[in-house]
Formats: sequence, structure tokens, C-alpha cells
Amino acid sequence: MIKTLLNPAGTRQRLLRDLIVVILLTTGAITAVTLIQGANIRNDIAQEHIRQNLRATSDAIFQFYEPVRNNALLIQKWGVAGIWQMDDIASITAKLIPMMENMPQAAAVKFGDTDGRSYLLTANENIWITRTVTPKRPGVTTWKQWVNGQLIDTRVEEKPYDVTQRFWYKKGLSLTSGNQADVTWLPPYMLDYIDLPGLSAIMAWTSEEKDPLTSVLALDVSVNDLFNRISETNVGPNGTAFLFDGDASVYHPVSSEKRTETHQFYLDHTEVEAPDVRQAMGAWHAKGKPTDAFTFTIEGRTYWAGVQPITADTREFWIGVVVPQSDFLQKVLERRWGILLIGLIILGAGFVMAGFLTWKYRHQLRDMPNQVIRDAHFEDDVRRLIARGEGSSLEFKSTMRMNLKTDKNDKNIEIAWLKTVVAFMNTAGGIIAIGVNDDGEIVGTAPDGFESEDKCRLHFRNLMNQHIGLEFTQYLHLSIGTIDGHTVLVIECERADRPVFLLNKKDESFYVRSGPSSLSLTMRQMLKYLGSGK
Repeated sequence: MIKTLLNPAGTRQRLLRDLIVVILLTTGAITAVTLIQGANIRNDIAQEHIRQNLRATSDAIFQFYEPVRNNALLIQKWGVAGIWQMDDIASITAKLIPMMENMPQAAAVKFGDTDGRSYLLTANENIWITRTVTPKRPGVTTWKQWVNGQLIDTRVEEKPYDVTQRFWYKKGLSLTSGNQADVTWLPPYMLDYIDLPGLSAIMAWTSEEKDPLTSVLALDVSVNDLFNRISETNVGPNGTAFLFDGDASVYHPVSSEKRTETHQFYLDHTEVEAPDVRQAMGAWHAKGKPTDAFTFTIEGRTYWAGVQPITADTREFWIGVVVPQSDFLQKVLERRWGILLIGLIILGAGFVMAGFLTWKYRHQLRDMPNQVIRDAHFEDDVRRLIARGEGSSLEFKSTMRMNLKTDKNDKNIEIAWLKTVVAFMNTAGGIIAIGVNDDGEIVGTAPDGFESEDKCRLHFRNLMNQHIGLEFTQYLHLSIGTIDGHTVLVIECERADRPVFLLNKKDESFYVRSGPSSLSLTMRQMLKYLGSGK
């Protein structure tokens, strides 16, 4: 039966282990880089794609809003200069109709002042309609129709209209002190003249007259028109843009039959029919309302979404975009070569490491043919070694501790073969066969008098600990077998990766192999030998 000491790892096993580690590290690094870089690239592209779509939607809204804003500023300047005379309806209407014709997104323009006057101009197809109220007739509302600037009809209603109680007017007064520098956009509310939701760009000013009046202007925009403009925005082949209130409700045109006081033009996001919008809003809330793009899945398909307020000063009306990841997946694939290049660099580094390991073990690998003792073929391998004869990598010893001349255990016998062990480990490795005499005759280790194989192994271990060091047993491989009834010990020695010394009493000696002999080197010789890299 053949056993090994302390389960030592042979050179092949250590090299294989190290190469496996290199392969695993290289594969792991490539996998990690691929996953991390792939995820980063995907996230970067997704974030940029969402930003671009939000920007495109914002640009569409800006183009929708900006003419309204510019004209509101112009009207305010006229008002401050006293050009508007609220009592001259024909003159006001003649000035405003051309402006409104060039501003189709505006549903109406309306005024109100602190004297109780109010004015409205809107259109019904090709007919312009004005609604006026004066302090002289507070309970009367006058409606007039105009075509090509000419009055064609007048209708008077005994129906009070108090502009000071209107949402837009009160909001305008509360937001301004003196002349307003820029427009303020109101959140959606119901427009009373068309029974539809709208937004208003409001401005206020105080006229430079002897008895100054504060006036409020509102330019109305239909939310449906804004909704249609956003819906038509190109956010990719399968993307969707939508409006919502900055919280849980998505704008959706609601028919008059379904409209209620509290549910006029917003739907709770859970009621929205479009699954991408519904799930996007749900994910936005679940993730804590992130300001950056975020992701979610619908039936295994990945989507990205992002939101932002329509304007920085109006955070009550928001836009959102939802885009399936497949819309920009091609951009991710286009950058796959960068990931591949990084992977190739890591793979190249792995080959360099593998080459370094092979170089590190070059001496042991060179001497591998000498280390041929296989457990299953012990007798054949030992006989083949004996047939080679002693040399630079093979030495025979008759016993482990017995002096056959004195018939007593002798420490010098042990030191003799331990010198060879140290010399083999400091040079190129080799094999010691104990139980074989100098003539190659198998004589066995019976004279050593070990009671059992375990006792022999224990003695060997103690010798290693006492004279060499147990840390070097990884370079030694002890096999015990029987040939022709004789017990033979085979010690396979590998080249160590650091200097090995033999401790004998209080002396430490450094041995190397030179031909069939083991030589002790002086300190200077040892330093020169180690410096040569042999």
C-alpha cells in the first residue's frame, strides 16, 4: 500500500491550481467588466435617450408656449403705455385679431381691471367673439361677433359676470406687485367660455394715468391642444409622452359626460388605459419619485422613463416620457466593440500571467521526467529508476537511520540523505530511494526497525521539522511501497521557490547538487549562486 506524507501538492498540481486561479480570475474579470460596463453603457445610453426625449418634448412645449409669452409681454407694454382703452371695444378688437390669428395655440385673450371691466376675445371657426362687462352695467354681459374686423352681431345677456371672482384674475393680482416682469403660467383649470380645461399665461400692470388702474391679462391655451402637441412629439418608434400633475394623476381628455367637479381632466394613474404610462407612474412612485431616468418591466420587457416639470416655476404640470429599451438597444450594441476590447486586454493580461507562472515553474517542469513515481505503478517506476543509476537527480540510500557497519542507529546516516534532500530542493529537484544500496540492489529498510509505516512517516516528519522546516514539505513527496518483500521509501524532491537550509545542531548549511554529489556552499558562494537565478 502506497501513501504520501502530509498530502503534499506536486508541481503539476500547484501549477494547475495556479493556472486555474488565473483562468477563473481572468474569466471573472471579463465577465465582471462585461456585466458592469454593459450595464453602465446601457444606463448611460438610457439616461441620455430619456434626456433627449424630454428635451424634445420640452422644445415642442417651448415652441407652443413661447409665442404666447412674447405676445403677453407685448400686450403688457401696451397696457402700461395706456394704449388699451377698455371702453373702445372696436379698437381693442382690431388690434388683437391679427395677433390672435398668428397665434393659433391661444384659445382666447382676456382682461380685467380693478374698476370691474372685463374683456374676452375668442374664435369660433371664422367668427371672432368678444365678451365685455363694464362698471356702468354690472349685471349685463355683451356678446359681439366679428368677421374681417367688422361687427356683424350684438347680443346682450342679463347675466352678471364678476371678473374679480375669477380664478385667473385673483391669481394675477396675488402674484404681482406693480408691473410684472414675466408671465406666470397657471395650473390647468376649466375655461368658462368653452367648458374645456386650459392653461393661462397671466400678467398684470398698473397704467401710467392720473387715476391708475391695475389690470390683469390672461392668454388662454387649451390643454387638449397642448396634450395633442406632446402626443405628436417623436420619442422613438414605440415611445410615449404624457402630461401629469406632478403626483399621481395623468392628464387625459375627459368627456363632459364623465366629468365631475373633482375629476375634470385628470385620471388617477391606476385608471390610465395605456400600460406603459400606467406602469411608469407606478414605478416612479415606488422608487421615491426619482429625478433621473428609471427602469421598470412589463411582462418581461424593459422600459425606461423620465419626468420633469414643464417649466421651472410651474411644478404643478409635468411631462413624462416612456421608451422601451429595445428602441435604443442598437446604440448599446454599437458600443459592444469597446467592451470587447477591454475583454481582450484582460484576456491578454491573463495570458501574461499564465506565461509568468510557467516561467516561475520552469525549473520544476524541466525536471518533471525525473519525478515519475506513480502510486499505481510503484514497483515498475522504482525499477526503472534503479536501472538509470545514480546521478545528478537520483541517489540511493540503504537505510534511513541504521548504520549497517555498527548495527546501530546513527544520526550521521540521517544527515547524509537530508543533505541530498536540501541539495535537490535548492537545485533542480530529484529523487532519493531508501532501501536500495549503491549497486542498485533492493535491500529494504527492515534494518531501520520501524514498527509500522505510520511510525516511519512520523519519524520522517520529525526529521523535516527538526532539520529543514515543515513549511518545505510541500516540495517533498514520500511514497512507501513493497518490492520483492522489501520495503522501499521514495522521496521525490521538487525545486523550492526560496533557499532551503539544513539545520544540524546549531549550524545552518546551504547545499546544492553538482553531478552525483551534494556540495555545501559558503555564504559568498551561496549569494553568488542565488544571484545567478539558477
